[in-house]
Amino acid sequence: MKPLHLLSAATLASLSMLGAAQAQSTLKPGLWEQVSTIRSDSGQIEKAMAEAQAQIAKLPPEQRQQIEKMMAERGVGIGGTSTTLRLCLSAADLERGNIPVQAGDCTQKLVSRDGSTMKVSFQCDTDPPSSGTGEIRIVSPTANEMTATVETTVNGRPDRLHTTQKGTWLGEDCGHIRRPAP
Repeated sequence: MKPLHLLSAATLASLSMLGAAQAQSTLKPGLWEQVSTIRSDSGQIEKAMAEAQAQIAKLPPEQRQQIEKMMAERGVGIGGTSTTLRLCLSAADLERGNIPVQAGDCTQKLVSRDGSTMKVSFQCDTDPPSSGTGEIRIVSPTANEMTATVETTVNGRPDRLHTTQKGTWLGEDCGHIRRPAP
Protein backbone atom coordinates (compact mmCIF):
# COMPACT_ATOMS: atom_id res chain seq x y z
CA MET A 1 0.00 0.00 0.00
CA LYS A 2 1.26 3.46 -0.83
CA PRO A 3 2.15 5.65 2.18
CA LEU A 4 -0.11 8.48 1.04
CA HIS A 5 -3.09 6.10 0.92
CA LEU A 6 -2.40 5.22 4.55
CA LEU A 7 -2.30 8.88 5.47
CA SER A 8 -5.38 9.69 3.45
CA ALA A 9 -7.57 7.33 5.47
CA ALA A 10 -6.66 9.02 8.74
CA THR A 11 -6.60 12.54 7.32
CA LEU A 12 -9.96 12.19 5.57
CA ALA A 13 -11.45 10.75 8.74
CA SER A 14 -10.16 13.70 10.76
CA LEU A 15 -11.42 16.24 8.23
CA SER A 16 -14.77 14.46 8.14
CA MET A 17 -14.96 14.83 11.92
CA LEU A 18 -14.08 18.50 11.68
CA GLY A 19 -16.93 18.94 9.21
CA ALA A 20 -19.37 17.57 11.76
CA ALA A 21 -18.07 19.96 14.39
CA GLN A 22 -17.99 23.06 12.25
CA ALA A 23 -21.70 22.97 11.60
CA GLN A 24 -22.15 23.86 15.24
CA SER A 25 -19.18 26.09 15.87
CA THR A 26 -18.00 29.63 15.35
CA LEU A 27 -14.74 28.85 13.58
CA LYS A 28 -13.38 31.62 11.37
CA PRO A 29 -13.34 31.32 7.58
CA GLY A 30 -10.00 31.57 5.81
CA LEU A 31 -6.75 29.63 5.76
CA TRP A 32 -6.51 26.77 8.26
CA GLU A 33 -3.56 24.53 9.02
CA GLN A 34 -4.28 21.06 10.37
CA VAL A 35 -1.25 19.18 11.76
CA SER A 36 -1.91 15.47 12.24
CA THR A 37 0.15 12.77 13.85
CA ILE A 38 -0.65 9.18 13.07
CA ARG A 39 0.34 5.96 14.80
CA SER A 40 -0.71 2.46 13.79
CA ASP A 41 -1.09 -0.62 15.95
CA SER A 42 0.90 -2.64 13.38
CA GLY A 43 3.69 -0.09 12.87
CA GLN A 44 3.07 -0.24 9.11
CA ILE A 45 2.19 3.43 8.69
CA GLU A 46 5.38 4.50 10.43
CA LYS A 47 7.40 2.16 8.21
CA ALA A 48 5.64 3.36 5.05
CA MET A 49 6.21 7.02 5.90
CA ALA A 50 9.92 6.42 6.53
CA GLU A 51 10.18 4.61 3.18
CA ALA A 52 8.39 7.41 1.33
CA GLN A 53 10.65 10.04 2.86
CA ALA A 54 13.73 7.99 1.97
CA GLN A 55 12.53 7.66 -1.64
CA ILE A 56 11.94 11.41 -1.93
CA ALA A 57 15.37 12.12 -0.42
CA LYS A 58 17.02 9.93 -3.10
CA LEU A 59 15.48 11.87 -5.99
CA PRO A 60 17.61 14.26 -8.05
CA PRO A 61 17.36 17.79 -6.58
CA GLU A 62 15.22 19.17 -9.43
CA GLN A 63 12.72 16.32 -9.20
CA ARG A 64 12.56 16.50 -5.39
CA GLN A 65 11.95 20.26 -5.56
CA GLN A 66 9.20 19.73 -8.13
CA ILE A 67 7.43 17.21 -5.88
CA GLU A 68 7.81 19.40 -2.81
CA LYS A 69 6.48 22.41 -4.75
CA MET A 70 3.48 20.43 -6.03
CA MET A 71 2.66 19.26 -2.50
CA ALA A 72 3.04 22.79 -1.09
CA GLU A 73 0.71 24.18 -3.78
CA ARG A 74 -1.88 21.69 -2.55
CA GLY A 75 -1.24 22.68 1.07
CA VAL A 76 0.36 19.36 2.01
CA GLY A 77 3.52 18.76 4.00
CA ILE A 78 4.85 15.46 5.34
CA GLY A 79 7.47 14.93 8.02
CA GLY A 80 8.09 11.87 10.19
CA THR A 81 4.67 10.56 11.18
CA SER A 82 3.02 13.96 10.91
CA THR A 83 1.14 15.53 8.05
CA THR A 84 0.37 19.21 7.59
CA LEU A 85 -2.60 20.16 5.49
CA ARG A 86 -3.62 23.72 4.70
CA LEU A 87 -7.23 24.30 3.73
CA CYS A 88 -9.08 27.35 2.54
CA LEU A 89 -12.52 27.29 4.18
CA SER A 90 -15.22 29.71 3.15
CA ALA A 91 -17.94 31.06 5.41
CA ALA A 92 -20.41 28.92 3.41
CA ASP A 93 -18.32 25.78 4.07
CA LEU A 94 -18.36 26.50 7.78
CA GLU A 95 -22.10 27.24 7.86
CA ARG A 96 -22.86 23.95 6.09
CA GLY A 97 -20.30 21.99 8.12
CA ASN A 98 -18.69 21.07 4.81
CA ILE A 99 -14.97 20.41 4.66
CA PRO A 100 -14.04 20.06 1.00
CA VAL A 101 -11.54 17.21 0.64
CA GLN A 102 -9.80 16.18 -2.55
CA ALA A 103 -10.45 12.44 -2.43
CA GLY A 104 -12.74 10.01 -0.71
CA ASP A 105 -16.31 10.11 0.41
CA CYS A 106 -16.81 10.34 4.16
CA THR A 107 -20.01 10.49 6.14
CA GLN A 108 -20.12 11.40 9.79
CA LYS A 109 -22.60 11.32 12.62
CA LEU A 110 -22.60 13.52 15.68
CA VAL A 111 -22.91 11.09 18.60
CA SER A 112 -22.89 13.59 21.47
CA ARG A 113 -22.02 17.16 22.35
CA ASP A 114 -20.98 18.62 25.67
CA GLY A 115 -20.16 22.32 25.40
CA SER A 116 -17.29 22.72 22.95
CA THR A 117 -16.54 18.96 22.77
CA MET A 118 -18.21 16.66 20.25
CA LYS A 119 -17.99 12.91 19.81
CA VAL A 120 -18.52 11.59 16.30
CA SER A 121 -18.50 8.39 14.31
CA PHE A 122 -17.52 8.28 10.65
CA GLN A 123 -17.21 6.04 7.62
CA CYS A 124 -15.09 6.78 4.55
CA ASP A 125 -15.54 5.13 1.18
CA THR A 126 -11.82 5.26 0.41
CA ASP A 127 -9.36 2.69 -0.89
CA PRO A 128 -9.17 0.93 1.49
CA PRO A 129 -12.42 1.79 3.29
CA SER A 130 -12.08 3.20 6.80
CA SER A 131 -14.33 3.94 9.75
CA GLY A 132 -14.02 4.95 13.35
CA THR A 133 -14.80 7.28 16.18
CA GLY A 134 -13.36 10.52 17.37
CA GLU A 135 -13.59 13.56 19.55
CA ILE A 136 -13.36 17.19 18.48
CA ARG A 137 -12.80 20.10 20.80
CA ILE A 138 -13.32 23.63 19.57
CA VAL A 139 -10.76 25.55 21.60
CA SER A 140 -11.62 28.96 20.13
CA PRO A 141 -12.74 30.47 16.80
CA THR A 142 -9.11 30.04 15.67
CA ALA A 143 -8.16 26.63 17.12
CA ASN A 144 -9.44 23.08 17.33
CA GLU A 145 -8.13 19.73 18.54
CA MET A 146 -9.14 16.24 17.45
CA THR A 147 -8.40 12.63 18.26
CA ALA A 148 -9.63 9.62 16.32
CA THR A 149 -9.33 5.89 16.10
CA VAL A 150 -9.57 4.66 12.52
CA GLU A 151 -10.26 1.06 11.51
CA THR A 152 -8.80 0.29 8.06
CA THR A 153 -6.76 -2.23 6.11
CA VAL A 154 -2.99 -1.98 5.68
CA ASN A 155 -1.23 -4.37 3.30
CA GLY A 156 -4.31 -6.59 3.21
CA ARG A 157 -4.61 -6.86 7.00
CA PRO A 158 -6.93 -5.05 9.41
CA ASP A 159 -5.20 -2.26 11.28
CA ARG A 160 -6.09 0.50 13.69
CA LEU A 161 -4.72 4.01 13.27
CA HIS A 162 -4.63 6.55 16.09
CA THR A 163 -4.60 10.19 15.07
CA THR A 164 -4.30 13.48 16.86
CA GLN A 165 -4.81 16.74 15.05
CA LYS A 166 -4.44 20.39 15.95
CA GLY A 167 -6.00 23.02 13.78
CA THR A 168 -4.90 26.64 13.67
CA TRP A 169 -6.48 29.51 11.77
CA LEU A 170 -3.73 31.33 9.88
CA GLY A 171 -5.74 34.28 8.54
CA GLU A 172 -8.46 35.43 6.19
CA ASP A 173 -6.24 35.36 3.09
CA CYS A 174 -5.80 31.86 1.68
CA GLY A 175 -2.92 32.98 -0.55
CA HIS A 176 -2.15 30.36 -3.18
CA ILE A 177 -4.15 27.63 -1.41
CA ARG A 178 -7.34 27.24 -3.40
CA ARG A 179 -10.52 25.84 -1.94
CA PRO A 180 -11.17 22.44 -3.56
CA ALA A 181 -14.50 22.07 -5.32
CA PRO A 182 -17.10 20.46 -3.02
